[in-house]
Amino acid sequence: MKLVFKMLILLVCFFSLTAFSKEVKFIHITDINLNTKNAYLLQKTVKEINQYSDIDFVVFGGNNIAKANIDNLNTFLYLLKKVNKKCYVLLGSNDVFASNGIDKNYYLKRVKRALFFRHSDKPNYVFKKNGYVFVVMDGSKEYFQSTNGYYTKTELDWLDKTLSKYENNDVVILQHFPITIAKSQWLQTAKIDEYIKVLMKHKNVKMIVCGHYGDNDEKKIHGIYNIITESYSENCAYKIIDMDLDDDYVATFLVK
Repeated sequence: MKLVFKMLILLVCFFSLTAFSKEVKFIHITDINLNTKNAYLLQKTVKEINQYSDIDFVVFGGNNIAKANIDNLNTFLYLLKKVNKKCYVLLGSNDVFASNGIDKNYYLKRVKRALFFRHSDKPNYVFKKNGYVFVVMDGSKEYFQSTNGYYTKTELDWLDKTLSKYENNDVVILQHFPITIAKSQWLQTAKIDEYIKVLMKHKNVKMIVCGHYGDNDEKKIHGIYNIITESYSENCAYKIIDMDLDDDYVATFLVK
C-alpha cells in the first residue's frame, strides 16, 4: 500500500508540474522568398518540421513569397497546409501588392481558409499560449513596394491599447520588420523611435522576434530580448525558440 501511495503522489506531482508548465517552444521561419521554382526546398523543410514532437506552433515571419503574385501565393498556401502544427503567418515587404490584386485583405483571407479558419484575417492580431500573449505587428505596405517597414500611428495606437489590455501578462511580439538598427538603410525600419516610445510605456513586453535583416542576431535592448532569424532563402535556415519567461529562460537554436 505504501508503494502504491508513493506512486500516486509522484504521478500527481508529475501531472501538476506538466499542467502548470509555462514553457513554449516554437519554430520561427522567415524570408523564405518562395516561388514555383524553389518550392521543393520548403517542401523538404515542412517534412522536417513535421517530425518534431515538441513544437507548439510555427511562425512564418514574412517575405513568405518572393513576389506578390497568385502563383507564388498558391504555392505557399499549398505547402502551408502540409504543416501538421498550428501555424501563424506574418506579412513582409514582398508578400502583398495591391496593384497585382494581392492586398492584405486578400492574402490573409486566403491564409485563413488554408488553415481551416483557425487564423486571423487581420494583419495585426493576438493569440495566447500557456498564459503568454503573442502580439503580431504588421508594418508592411500594400500600395507600393519598399524594403523599409513602417508601423503607422494606427498600428502603434493598437499596440498601446493591446499592451494595456494584457498588462498582467508577459508579451512576445512577432513582426517581420525589426526596431533595431540595420546595416543598410535599404532595410531600416522607419521611425523606430515612435515604436520604442510605446514599448517604454509598458513593462510586459519581454521579447520581440523578427526577420527581414537577413542576419542571425540576438541582443537585449531596453530590457527586451530582440531575436532576428537568418533568412531561410540563404541556407534553408529556421530557428527553434524555447522559452519559459517565468524563469527568465530563453534558448534558441538555428537549424540549417
